[in-house]
Amino acid sequence: MGLRGIRGVEVAAAITLAAVLLSGCGGHRATALHDRLLSAADLPAGWSAAPTTNAPELTNTPCLSGLPKNPKGLTYQTAGFVQGDSIPNFGEVLASGGQGAQVWKRFGHALAHCRTGTLQLGGKKVTVTVHSLAFPRIGRSSSAYAWTFTLSGIRLGFDLVLFQTGTYAGYLSYADLGSPRTSTVKAFARAAVAKVKSGSTAPVPDTVSITSAPVQTANTSLGRVSYRTMGSGPPLVLITGYSGTMEGWDRRFVDALAQHHRVIVFDNGGVGRTQALPAPLTIDALADQASALVSTLHLGRIDVLGWSMGSMIAQALAVRRPSQVRRLVLCASFPGNGTAVPPSRQELNAFESGEPKKVMAALFPADQTPAQNGYLAAISSYPAAPPAPAATVAAQGHAVDAWWAGTDPAGKRTATIAVPTLVADGTADKLDPLANSRALAKLIPKARLQLYPDAGHAFLFQEQATFLPLIESFLS
Repeated sequence: MGLRGIRGVEVAAAITLAAVLLSGCGGHRATALHDRLLSAADLPAGWSAAPTTNAPELTNTPCLSGLPKNPKGLTYQTAGFVQGDSIPNFGEVLASGGQGAQVWKRFGHALAHCRTGTLQLGGKKVTVTVHSLAFPRIGRSSSAYAWTFTLSGIRLGFDLVLFQTGTYAGYLSYADLGSPRTSTVKAFARAAVAKVKSGSTAPVPDTVSITSAPVQTANTSLGRVSYRTMGSGPPLVLITGYSGTMEGWDRRFVDALAQHHRVIVFDNGGVGRTQALPAPLTIDALADQASALVSTLHLGRIDVLGWSMGSMIAQALAVRRPSQVRRLVLCASFPGNGTAVPPSRQELNAFESGEPKKVMAALFPADQTPAQNGYLAAISSYPAAPPAPAATVAAQGHAVDAWWAGTDPAGKRTATIAVPTLVADGTADKLDPLANSRALAKLIPKARLQLYPDAGHAFLFQEQATFLPLIESFLS
């Protein structure tokens, strides 16, 4: 199932890291330096400028205590940016002056000997671990360091890359949930150094994350379908669920899949820019529209991952268009042969309330607050998008009811699915009683069942550290 009404939720893990090392090092504004910093116009969609004055304070970090204070003749400029509400964020510092090379050499030497430190973040002190990071050389010389810590139960990390090129010295910091992807940090670093060298625009590619991939429109035989795509390799189509939009996919989950696949996410009929389908809406009709998108994009035979209602659509696609589907991953799914066990009205009401706390409680177990916060932070970096219209959500509800009741034509033929299928869910799923996954795994010939303890309807995001390798293994 998708999400409603939780965009704009404030995340406690918001941080701005520009100017951490140079706080107290002096300097003055210089137009020439400013023009060589990356700007918001150089960054992918969804990134915007953020103040650098709220940088976290470094405290009790002995390895940096010997750095020079107010070095003479050194001038610098800073820039900070954030994607979405809070994270990821990016900071850049650029300096010039007679002592620049010596100061940066001392920075690098100090950081190379750092193992731990303390950051003051929003009134809280957090302990960070530091280690050198294998990173391709940029500019004349460079070095990189990974900082990691935990805040409000969420593991965060930022990569710090020092560089020198020409008469300039600089560094950039890229902060994200978990450990930032090296390929993403590399893209930002290369763009930063290219602009330092030339003084002209050096944009970061749009393909660093699904959140910055542009929304495109395919004119299919069943109307317009809006979608995003990134990555290369075998095509993998992700189908979202009830009331969901493309912006409900955890970007960490999608970005990881895009390392080995061309991933396509899209809006179901009547959501976003996707054309509404004729009434009465059915799961079969939604599957046919997904099939039309596959044909229009010339994807050939695809792997499909569906979540909740999206997994019903995935089943119908495999039944109605078997030549298009190679393998199925069905997350938090339901059989469509009339044996489905619907969730309680209480749980459905909580999910449909649009109240952030109730929605999250329906998706994650009560003791999984860090996973919940991490998910909220991950989806907060998408550009703002309107929720699914109320009329569309109501129509989807009727389509789901028909599937549960066993009156959907494709649902009654689920046992004919012949492609390799992985059925997965959390054992604490409040929106999909566990009996449904067990029944579905028995219904589809040779289907594999994988259950995650103490995980709920959003288990695929909560347990992505173990679920993603399983998906890769299954699809290989």
